[in-house]
Amino acid sequence: MIDVVLYATVLFNLFLIIDPVAAIPLFLAITRDNTKTERHAMVFRACVVAFFVLAFFAAIGRTLLNYFGISISAVQIAGGVLLFTIGIEMLFGRVTRTETSEHEEKVAAEKEDVSITPLAIPLLAGPGAITAVMLFSHPDSAGPFVVIVALLFVLAISWAMLRFSETFQKVIGPIGLKVIGRVMGLLLTFVSAQLILNGLAAVGVIHG
Repeated sequence: MIDVVLYATVLFNLFLIIDPVAAIPLFLAITRDNTKTERHAMVFRACVVAFFVLAFFAAIGRTLLNYFGISISAVQIAGGVLLFTIGIEMLFGRVTRTETSEHEEKVAAEKEDVSITPLAIPLLAGPGAITAVMLFSHPDSAGPFVVIVALLFVLAISWAMLRFSETFQKVIGPIGLKVIGRVMGLLLTFVSAQLILNGLAAVGVIHG
């Protein structure tokens, strides 16, 4: 039986970090020359690939950390710093440099199929998302099963938002997308700051 509160917490955090809202304007821009059918197929492939990439890291995260002798505290601190950087960039309305570069965006605009790169990797399954699933899949946190179930739900939402991205953008509008992105960035900075504090408290640097 899944702990509902724990599941909701992981789900909320993964949604903030994967951030399909931020992917909408870029996706529409780099697929402007594709047909609607082609865009829909690319969205489906991207979400499937992103799920398997992130599920892989959720499944082997503990083994990987143990192999390299990395403690959960180290992951919390380093992951918190990374996510804080992403959150700050979202807060100021910039596409995060951990997701795409200007060169990658230009190359993507010239590609016929952007489902694997940059849509699946790194837009949906970027460094921030990989760090998060490894962190949450640790036994001291939620565990891999909860993370994988949450990933299914988050990427299903991501698929729906990107599948109907044109409608979503028309309803919300460019300003609405920016406002949502900034709010999500602000929340992500709160989450990442707490991760850093938890990691510091675990190693005795501060009192929890």
